[in-house]
Amino acid sequence: MEKKSRKTKWVADAILTSDLHLTEKTPVSRVDDYIEAQIGKLKFLQQLSDENAGCPVLCAGDVFDRWDAHPWVSLLAHTYLPRPFVAIPGQHDLPYHSSNQYTRSALALLDATDPNICVLRKTKMEFSNLFIVGIPFGNLHGSERLFDQALVHTKKRKIVLIHHLTWSQRPAWSTGHDCTAKEMLDKFGGLYDLIVTGDNHQNFVKHGAWHRTHRPLLVNPGSMMRMSADQANYQPFCFLYYADTNTVEPVPFPMSRDVHSERYIRAKQEQNVRIEAYIERINRDWDKGLSFEQNLETFFEKNQTPTSVRGIIWQSLEK
Repeated sequence: MEKKSRKTKWVADAILTSDLHLTEKTPVSRVDDYIEAQIGKLKFLQQLSDENAGCPVLCAGDVFDRWDAHPWVSLLAHTYLPRPFVAIPGQHDLPYHSSNQYTRSALALLDATDPNICVLRKTKMEFSNLFIVGIPFGNLHGSERLFDQALVHTKKRKIVLIHHLTWSQRPAWSTGHDCTAKEMLDKFGGLYDLIVTGDNHQNFVKHGAWHRTHRPLLVNPGSMMRMSADQANYQPFCFLYYADTNTVEPVPFPMSRDVHSERYIRAKQEQNVRIEAYIERINRDWDKGLSFEQNLETFFEKNQTPTSVRGIIWQSLEK
């Protein structure tokens, strides 16, 4: 595993990450010890926290790859997640993608049993110089004014964690139910200094327009692991956050090369071409640039599918 030296001028106030997707299953394209790779990344986050006076690690959702994570994976998370750790639920953390089912999840168990792990669900918490609000998956709309009076009066840096698909720039296949960084900054930048988004597995940083007292910053940390063949050349990052200047420093996760099977990558590319051509023929509204899950969520939104029906569909797909 390659290690890179890192030079930091100041002590960070927080570490930003997202989409850990902890799992006991090795992705089909990976040829290494995937469990050890995950543990190595979590240890790296804890090391970064220790180097920065024990600052909190903030995760914008999808701590687990499945809401009903195997007990062994829950134990792995309990053992190796960095502390203090603040997270919000992503759709993978929620039974049938429903916030109402949260208490049944592996993430809820971690939150209930470890005082140094905090899961925010349209709730807040504070550190010495940070005021943090969490907006889980499925709760974006109507959450703009959460704790607005407290936000106006606090002198701490105001941070919101949001799990909602957010793009650096809107792609051609955008559904309209996702967001661009500019839209997020326009929606939340008036009250928050820092917006941390999850769900998009690519990392990027965007600045908003100046407000009276601050210029908001949006960070999409991307995924911690390279889970699929199309991420073979992807470099995962976490970000050190400095409250005084409202700035971030990208820090690359240590990673090993050649952990994806080249033969699988070629086969997957050929399969994707065939699947996309088939979908193009049978349904012009199915966006080949999105995952099956994201297309299904878009279908639900466009057709105003009742929550109870969505739950039945997700439940059947998970079996």
